[in-house]
Amino acid sequence: DNTKNKAWLQHFTERTLKNLAASNFYHAAGNFYYDYGVVNTGAHYMEVLKSGFHVHTLIPGSYFVINDAYGEANILIREFSLNVKSLVDMYGKLDENGKADWSNFSDSVKKMYQDGNYSQLVDVVHCIMENSDFDADNPTDPNNRKWLELTYELGGNGGYHYQDGQEFGDNNPDPASVVFLKRFTGKRKPFIVGKSTNEFEYGEKGPTIDALGLIKSLNKKAISKDQAIEQILKPALQGPASLRKSYISHAPNTFVPLDARGGTKQKLEPIFQVNPAIGTLIQDVSDMRQQVDKLYYADFLLYLSKNPKTRTATEAAAVVEEQQRIIGPNLQSLNSTYNIPVLEWVMDYVLFEDPYLEPAPEGLAGQALKPEFVSVFAQAQKAADLPSINQYVRMIGEVAQMNPQVLQK
Repeated sequence: DNTKNKAWLQHFTERTLKNLAASNFYHAAGNFYYDYGVVNTGAHYMEVLKSGFHVHTLIPGSYFVINDAYGEANILIREFSLNVKSLVDMYGKLDENGKADWSNFSDSVKKMYQDGNYSQLVDVVHCIMENSDFDADNPTDPNNRKWLELTYELGGNGGYHYQDGQEFGDNNPDPASVVFLKRFTGKRKPFIVGKSTNEFEYGEKGPTIDALGLIKSLNKKAISKDQAIEQILKPALQGPASLRKSYISHAPNTFVPLDARGGTKQKLEPIFQVNPAIGTLIQDVSDMRQQVDKLYYADFLLYLSKNPKTRTATEAAAVVEEQQRIIGPNLQSLNSTYNIPVLEWVMDYVLFEDPYLEPAPEGLAGQALKPEFVSVFAQAQKAADLPSINQYVRMIGEVAQMNPQVLQK
């Protein structure tokens, strides 16, 4: 039985990796890590298609998440735009007679499509939440699943509308008659949101948020510096009105004619006396960049590479231990809020929807499967726990010398 279990687990691992490789996950994961590093959070929307699953990386600022009492995101609301052609192709359907069914679209979308106005953009809202009507005792109903997705048009004649022709409003508050572009229920949580630390809400705390003021100031200084240099190289000029119709060139070694009757005082002069103090500005920008680096722990994490020959092995080991303590919570949060949820979602997908997965042996039937990461990055994440574990073991060892009974616990 143990041999069969190992063989099936190996087969299950291969099927999981093949499904990941066949999808766009690895490309989407790169986009997620970029968002994670920039705004301390990122999100995926997992969609199951006939050909497999597809991972949508949501753009920061295009979605909202609502947390439960345990700090986990259990509601996601996102807004996006589709042109009329894409909207009808994605959410359109046929009636019993094979004709186009417009009951889930607004009248404005129907008219634009029939008039050939395909490029007009329509705002769409997508809400994902737990299904409050979910009944665990009714597993055969396809509309009875734990997670509920609602998609509808936003604003104007679009958005919520009624099958009986009445518009949605304060006079018609009954949500039971609301028509959606799509109403879908699923057994798997269709979105995954990662965050940089478990101590704060999504996108609320992190190096980027702390450094946001400095980053905005640096951008402003860069724009001001460019404007000052532009005024020096191509200044706004003032001069006699007689030169207005003259051909004036700013090229070097160019002769600019002046009116002889006006005397020698007639000349072109810059309107602004610009002195940007480039040296002082560069020093100020350098100081602000150093502050940003400190907020990202760059000076601390790059300490050994910048000082390769000035520390003993003991001092270098102490610095590495401190680095692990600094980056450890971030890696642990990334592991618990992103890596594990993504893999568990794909594992569940493979278990129930992969036609090439062999049935599990009796020894594994009903058993919980736990993913194990073996990459170099996963080893670095595990190493983040070692300093605290080693410190705890040393403390227990010292106490055991005085009272050996502590080892019995």
